[in-house]
Amino acid sequence: MSKSAGKVPLIHLSEISENVQDKIFYAGRLEDLPPSFSEYDSSHRHSYFAVFYFSEGKGTHKIDFQNFEIEKNSIFFLKPGQVHSWKFDKKPKGFALKISPEFYLEQNEKNSELRNYPFFGYEPGLSRILLKNLSKLKSDFIRLVTEFEEGSEPKILFLLSQLILLQIKKEYDTSSELFIKKNRPVFEFQSLLEKHFLKERGTSFYSRRLGLAPNTLNRLCQNILGKSAKSVIHDRVLLECKRLLIHSDLNITQICFELGFMDNAYFSRYFKKQTGVTPEQFRESGRKAQ
Repeated sequence: MSKSAGKVPLIHLSEISENVQDKIFYAGRLEDLPPSFSEYDSSHRHSYFAVFYFSEGKGTHKIDFQNFEIEKNSIFFLKPGQVHSWKFDKKPKGFALKISPEFYLEQNEKNSELRNYPFFGYEPGLSRILLKNLSKLKSDFIRLVTEFEEGSEPKILFLLSQLILLQIKKEYDTSSELFIKKNRPVFEFQSLLEKHFLKERGTSFYSRRLGLAPNTLNRLCQNILGKSAKSVIHDRVLLECKRLLIHSDLNITQICFELGFMDNAYFSRYFKKQTGVTPEQFRESGRKAQ
């Protein structure tokens, strides 16, 4: 488990694997998870992309402070950088697929190809969907896991995983296509924000990049997200603040430096104005709740 200067640990597949092949790729069954994973607080970031398909199971999956219900035929998506945990009320069955960007490079594919899947893109998307067309996806997962366990060549694993991701994309698009198409400028704004929020926190920067007037961007955000563009920016900054306060050992001064605040006092005022509590109070209450 990588850990640098007390930051949120960044976990690579190579650090949780005992086998050579699954250092950059893994496919397995959820029922093979160890008993300790029934309550798993994963206070870390992944460097890889992951899909969890629950054919059976019940519980809660928390992704970046948002709770999602685990139920039969639910599927979850995790991107690099997200923090997650789960609690199972019923033993799960299903499949896990984990892919490091390096795996795509080895297959002469660009890292960005994974980001082209809407559930792995930079812009915020659905973290969970319920599957409807089950037969093909389940059989494809069984084939992939079997090939992986038998040590098949990477090209076969690559092609089978592509088939699975494309099958999932069809289901995902059914759930989100109309919404995303209608709200494309807001998703483009959120995608830009994900790349630049540490340095750019003014609405004008994003409106210029999008070719929109600031008032237009604000109006779109109000109509679609129920908040101003400035509030969306604050929310993204606050999410990073919360991640570091709860899931890292960095002190307040170090967090200020990481997030680009000028000093502790300004950071504390900013955080309290947005949340109603000080960073220290949030850290204490959040860790007690874990």
